[in-house]
Amino acid sequence: MSNARLEQLKRNKQKRLGSGIVRRNTLWAAGTGLIPIPVLDSTAVVAVQLKMLAELSSLYGVDFRNSSGKAVIATMMTSITGGVLGKSFLATGIFSGLAKALPVIGTSLSILTMPGFNAAFTYALGRVFLSHYADGGTLSDFDPKKAEPQFKEKFKEGFTVVQDAKAA
Repeated sequence: MSNARLEQLKRNKQKRLGSGIVRRNTLWAAGTGLIPIPVLDSTAVVAVQLKMLAELSSLYGVDFRNSSGKAVIATMMTSITGGVLGKSFLATGIFSGLAKALPVIGTSLSILTMPGFNAAFTYALGRVFLSHYADGGTLSDFDPKKAEPQFKEKFKEGFTVVQDAKAA
């Protein structure tokens, strides 16, 4: 078997394993949306996202640091909430986080919106990094501005993935 064929097989395996990592962590992220305590839910979803980035980094042999991962997550959150806030405040994780402060109604409303938001965001983050690492990128050369259009596309796609998972 030629070296080119072996490399292609390796890339296919990495992509398949990476897709599993993204899917698994997307489901975990959805679960964090059911945590009724405002700060604890945010901490849990970021922990899931950092775990996912660490797993993808390991899969692709890329150096990973939690501090860099947190910076990437914060930057991508800013990019998506800026666009979403202009369209629908109700659809954002920010609204859901604030809503949890309201007794009973706020928690109920948050439980309806947070799992989908957390899952879609985590899915988009994972897909963007899966693509970035597959192209030979690293965490240090990741350009959030360049990735923003793909991230927004994958964020929308993430809601579809969540709906499909619910139906299954």
